[in-house]
Order: sequence, then C-alpha cells, then structure tokens
Amino acid sequence: MISHENKCIFVHIPKVAGTSIISIFDDKVKTKTENRLLLPFEPEANKFDPPPTHLRITDYVKYGHVSKEMFDEYFKFSFVRNPWDRIVSEYKYRRHASRYDFKEFLFKHFPKPLWCDEYCHVIPQYDFLYGKDGECLMDFIGKFENIKHDFNVVCNELGMPDKRLVHKNRSFSLFRRDNNLYQLLKTMHDYFSVERKKNTFPRYTQYYDQESIDFVTQLYRKDIEIFGYKFGE
Repeated sequence: MISHENKCIFVHIPKVAGTSIISIFDDKVKTKTENRLLLPFEPEANKFDPPPTHLRITDYVKYGHVSKEMFDEYFKFSFVRNPWDRIVSEYKYRRHASRYDFKEFLFKHFPKPLWCDEYCHVIPQYDFLYGKDGECLMDFIGKFENIKHDFNVVCNELGMPDKRLVHKNRSFSLFRRDNNLYQLLKTMHDYFSVERKKNTFPRYTQYYDQESIDFVTQLYRKDIEIFGYKFGE
C-alpha cells in the first residue's frame, strides 16, 4: 500500500491485520484492487486470476510503483506476527479445517513455492521486509501482538491522530469481503461442519504437536530469530 498524501509505504504481510490498517487510510491510497495490476514479479512469467496483491518491500521500486527518491523519502512500515500463530490463521482463513486437520495441512497440503496467492500468503515475513543483501529496508516494524501501541507509533510518526483499528477480514467469517452467494453458502456449510469443529481450537498452541512445532520452526527460522518469537508467547 502506498499513501502519497501521508508519504508512507505499508508492506502488507498476509494474516497480520493488514486489511484493518489499510482501512485507516483514505481513498488516495493505492488499494488492493489497484494493486492487482501491479504484479510483484515478471508479468509474463506467471499468470494468475486474481494475481497476488501482497508486494514485498523490494518490489515497490523494482516494478515502478514509486521512484527511488520517493522510496528513500517515504516512511516504510509493516507488522509481523508470531509464525506459529500466523500459519494457524492462514489454515483457518482457507477453510482447511472443514477438510483436514492442521498437521495434515502442514505436511501434505502446504503451498508449494510457486507464484500463486496461496504461496504468497505463507512466504516468510523476513522476505517481505529485507533486501537480498540481508539489510532491513523498513523504518518501523511493529508486532501484531502489540498492535494498538505500535500502530499509534506509526500514527505519531506520520503526524496523524491515534487511530482505533477495527478487526477486519477475520480468518473465518460469514462477512468476508470475498463472499459472493456461493461463498456465503459454502462458508455457512463449513461453519456448521462437524469436521471443522473437530479441527478448531481457541488457542493456536492447541493445533500443534512437537513435530508440527519443529516444521514451522525450520520454515520460519529467520522470522523467529530476527523478530524474537517463541512458541506459546
């Protein structure tokens, strides 16, 4: 997301409250719909319907969304989330709980490294925020777990009044923006399914056994080390 009025760039990492943050900014922002025309990779290499909408920080200059001068001048911020929690949120967002349990998702149905929307949603957070040389390209990285305080830091930096974030685009909701009639009926079916209830728990830690913990630890080692996350915290 780019806001020229506020002179900022927000890197929207999937499943880290990005929709709620974007809703704070006005209609001068480059919205998700507009970003569908701005692919974060070579457009002829792969074709998608719809194309991924989550740009990495390195994509903004590389693909002409902003000039190098704007990039250097604008305030660049993002939010990260505990990797074990984030993947559970993705599991619920895709409604996988109505089809198979979480461990089966990790070991049998985890998105392959292709430029598709599902894979875009599980890319390590480090890859969104750091350059190829390992340099952090962000001015501020807040945490989902402390989002109220950290987003007020962003507001203060941009000279905006403190804003109250409203939880939008929940992982499993009858009111998701992509719910056409078919999706709404499917969501209602999934919502009441016995399989979903069997595979849904109040805390993300309840989805894991030691093998699953180790799988996510290996996959998101950089996220865990750089952003200081631990399982259960």
